[in-house]
Formats: sequence, C-alpha cells, structure tokens
Amino acid sequence: MEQDILYARHRERRMEEAVYAAAELFLKEGIEKVKMTDVADAAAMGVASLYRYFGSKNVLVIRAGALLWRDVRTMYEHRFEPSVMAGLTGMERIRLLFSLLEELYRDHRPFISLIGQIDDFLAAQDVPRSELKRYEESLLNFMTVFLEAFEAGVADGTVRPEVDPAIFFRTVCHSATALALKLIRGPLLPGEHLEDPAELHLLLDFALAYLTPDR
Repeated sequence: MEQDILYARHRERRMEEAVYAAAELFLKEGIEKVKMTDVADAAAMGVASLYRYFGSKNVLVIRAGALLWRDVRTMYEHRFEPSVMAGLTGMERIRLLFSLLEELYRDHRPFISLIGQIDDFLAAQDVPRSELKRYEESLLNFMTVFLEAFEAGVADGTVRPEVDPAIFFRTVCHSATALALKLIRGPLLPGEHLEDPAELHLLLDFALAYLTPDR
C-alpha cells in the first residue's frame, strides 16, 4: 500500500513536470512546432512515459493551457484579497479586474498568443470531454471575482442591475482576447491601421460605460 502511494505521488510529480515543460515550449515555439519528443527531452523522461501519462499531444496541450491559466490566477490573486477590496466600490473592483486584461496583453503576449493557438487547436482536434471540462474550469478562474464585484456594485449603486453578469463577463473576455490577438498579429492588409494598445483600452472603457447606471 505504501509503495503504491509513493508511486502515485511520483507519477503525479512527473506529470506536472512534463506539463510545465510543455507549457514553456508551447509559449516559446508555438503548439504546432513542438513534438512529443521535444517535451520528453525537456522533461528528462522517455517519450514512451510521456504517452503513457497523457495518451496524446492533444491532452498535453489542454493540460498546459489549464496550468498557465492557474498560474495567471495565482500571479494576480493577491490584488483581490478582502483587505484590498474592502474600500472599493463595485465598479472600482470591476475596473481593477479589467485592468488585468490590459496588463496581460502588455506584459505576457506569448501567453495571449498561446490562448489563441489553443482555440484553433480545439477547433481542429479531437480532445476528450474530461480535458475540455478541465480547461473550461481554468478559464473561469476570475468569474467569481467579477460576480462578487458586480453584486457589490449593484448594492452600492455603481453598477446597472439589469445586466446579466455572466454573459457580460464572457463577452468582454472574448472580445478583449480577440482584439489582443489581432493587435499582436499586426496588420494583414496594406491599408490596415491598428492603434496599439489604445484600441484595447477603448474597448474596456466601452464595457465599463455600459455597466454604469444612467444618471
């Protein structure tokens, strides 16, 4: 029994090491260029072990994406501690949360690019439903922060109560991510002109203005 527990812990540790190695490679090289042998080499394990742990590259891609979203939440969660939020209105809390979208775009562009690649990957590849659920849950890491801020804003009068908060949050995140990817990729047409990062800031300002009650 004790030996089984030790093996399970060893397996879990090695799997996490492999996911971290894969995530780093995906961020640096992009999903398509990275082979399972590359991940095995980076994680210092045999490629057979990698396939035994994950079954396919598809699963590894989704696990890496979920891991990175978890790390993003860990990186910023100190900003949403009760002691920080206590003196802010609901709208101020939402504004703080949305500022993280701009910060991610400014300081972590490889991560934003990888999120776009994962979306394309999901559209083209067959991924087990259990893994999709895992990734979906990681995407909603900040949903609870927004919902709490929204409720506080309705209570203190700084947020319109007739807005569906879940739909609003998803819409803003989808729109901001799509625009950020567009800005990162740059102009595709000869006459196309992009205002970087002014367009992303304006989009988020529009969203906040929509939430503001009429005076």
